[in-house]
Amino acid sequence: MPSHDVHALSNVVYRFFGGLDRRDHQSTARLMARSGTWHRQGMEIVGPDAVLAALEKRDPMRQTGHLVTNLWLEQATETTARLRYYMTAFETVTTADGATSAPQMLGVRDCTDDLVLEDGQWRIGCKRSHLFLPAA
Repeated sequence: MPSHDVHALSNVVYRFFGGLDRRDHQSTARLMARSGTWHRQGMEIVGPDAVLAALEKRDPMRQTGHLVTNLWLEQATETTARLRYYMTAFETVTTADGATSAPQMLGVRDCTDDLVLEDGQWRIGCKRSHLFLPAA
C-alpha cells in the first residue's frame, strides 16, 4: 500500500476525534460506513444516522479532548484496512454559572478501527476499544 494511503487512512481516525471534540456531530457520523458499527459504552451503534443520534445526546456542558498516539496500520487490502492506536481522553464540565472544571483524564483506551472503502471514501466499518490504563 502506498504511503499516501496510510496518511488517508489515519486521517479518518483524526477527523473522527476532531469532530467529536468540536461537537461537529454531522461530520463525525459521516465517517461511518452505511452499516458501520461503533462499540460505544456497552452498546453497538450501527450506521451514520444512529451514530448521529447518539452523539446528539451528549451533555452540552461537557467538553472533551481525545489524543491519539501510537497509531499504526496493522493490515490493509485495496478496500479494507485495520488501524490500531491508543486514545487518551480528557474532559471538562462547565457549570450553569459558566465555571469550567479542571481537565480530568478519563483513561487510555486501546483502539481498533476497521475501515472500508465505500463510494470512493475510507469509512469506519467497525470501531471498538477497551480500557487499557484507567485514570488514577
